[in-house]
Amino acid sequence: MGEREMGVDFASVLTKNRVYIVAMRASSWRLLAAFTVLALTAGSAAVSAQTTPTEKPAVKPVRSIPYVSITGDDGRQRHYETNAIPLLFNRACFGWRMYLGGPNRVVSLKEVLTTSQPAEQVIAGPETEVSTDKTRATTRMFETVQDGVLQRSWCIIPGDPPGTYTYDISIDGEPRGEFVFCAIEVPNQDPNTDPRDLSCPNKFNSVERGNRRPWSHSGPRQGTAS
Repeated sequence: MGEREMGVDFASVLTKNRVYIVAMRASSWRLLAAFTVLALTAGSAAVSAQTTPTEKPAVKPVRSIPYVSITGDDGRQRHYETNAIPLLFNRACFGWRMYLGGPNRVVSLKEVLTTSQPAEQVIAGPETEVSTDKTRATTRMFETVQDGVLQRSWCIIPGDPPGTYTYDISIDGEPRGEFVFCAIEVPNQDPNTDPRDLSCPNKFNSVERGNRRPWSHSGPRQGTAS
């Protein structure tokens, strides 16, 4: 596996959560997700018969998600809100996006990525400690929360195994979430593989997915593998 930071703005949902309640933007909303999305919206205030009721504008909640991105032959990336990873070597990346809220700031991040089988190799920087059996990569670093959001990802390289991949995320020493993925072999290495069509246990797909077309982006902000 190779690690990469992503600079893409994603819509969201949290796959699994461990004591993680986040404040919603511009309201008193709070989110608690465990393969569910729970959005609470404030109702209109009661009005007397002599007044005209006014509607409050709809507010879209900011959520946290697992995601997969795939680079096509044209060099463009397709991004999916899903936890199914096609093992497309040097094309697929998988990551998490977490909404923390609050001002832009630097936080202490601990990210533990665990795989159910060992990888042949792990490409990472000095802030990442890899277990001797290559089933766990622990990254400790300072990261910037931008617009209330923090996100990171790893990318698939030859030798990465099928099975369960799990991120455990701690922010400033506090456990904040767990994202569970399943990695699935793609024998023909087809870059047009849609991860939402793959079969895996505990599969997650965004409830806001709508049509089947992925959204595209010109590419991520690339960073040194860490």
